[in-house]
Amino acid sequence: MKIGILGAGAMGILFGGSLNKAGYDVKLIMRDRSKIGIINKEGIKINLDNGSYRVYPKAITPDGINNFDLILVFTKTNDTINALESIKKFISKNTYLMSLQNGLGNFEKLLIYVKKSKIIYGTSMAPADLIGITEVTSLGSHISQFKSGDLNNNIFVEDVALALNNAGLKSIINNKVDEVIWAKVAFNTAMNSICALLEVTPKAIHQNLNLKSFALSVASETCIVAEKAGYKINKQEVIDNIELSCKEHGEHKPSMLQDILLKKKTEIDSLNGEVARIGLSYNVKTPLNNALFNMIKAIESEF
Repeated sequence: MKIGILGAGAMGILFGGSLNKAGYDVKLIMRDRSKIGIINKEGIKINLDNGSYRVYPKAITPDGINNFDLILVFTKTNDTINALESIKKFISKNTYLMSLQNGLGNFEKLLIYVKKSKIIYGTSMAPADLIGITEVTSLGSHISQFKSGDLNNNIFVEDVALALNNAGLKSIINNKVDEVIWAKVAFNTAMNSICALLEVTPKAIHQNLNLKSFALSVASETCIVAEKAGYKINKQEVIDNIELSCKEHGEHKPSMLQDILLKKKTEIDSLNGEVARIGLSYNVKTPLNNALFNMIKAIESEF
């Protein structure tokens, strides 16, 4: 299986490096030639609970793409369209696109470029902290869940799940993954946004009863919107994931916090912003999501 990783940030490097170590033909698709040179010279280092290792997947420009079986999209959600536009002439009728990105609307973006039978989408709870350009740390347990855009076309999806599990990236096919995506959105609208706003890690939320209560309230508000939109969310699982994040991933810097620290645009539009938009369409008030959205956008406006 020939695999391209579109978006060589923390998650892209974690998945790309892990698959490369497991023996798969992996290439990191990047536009920054200076970063390409560094990765091709130094390789990438991955730090896990059971130790560290260095691997050397090749980094290439979009023009270097050639007949990938699978392209894993790990860009920020707000960069997805631009990134796919840069490689669309290399996406053949046989190419699968896969998204495990945060937020809502990722399936619809992939559908612009391939038919639904060539889409795999879902979500991942894998924590990934980028250190510089070539190193990533991922500590604690996690799982990725996904499904085919066409449930009659599961053979290749099973191959992808096998590849990820072979690479130590625990994965399952879940035909109800849309509900899992919404549960992850409930988690992220609370944890990602609060950590970004206050520039803290989940450990700080765990240690402060007021912050913990606020996080649970934000997640609950998002669950109400999901249910109005027709998705049944297990609120207890969302609470359990928040607890897991606080305890096992306490020092992890969520992606939105990493963006704020780097003074980059965040994924707030596809998280709290999208929840507020969908809530409005169902006449559901979302004051907590609105507040977090507006505060993060205010911070972004200063960049």
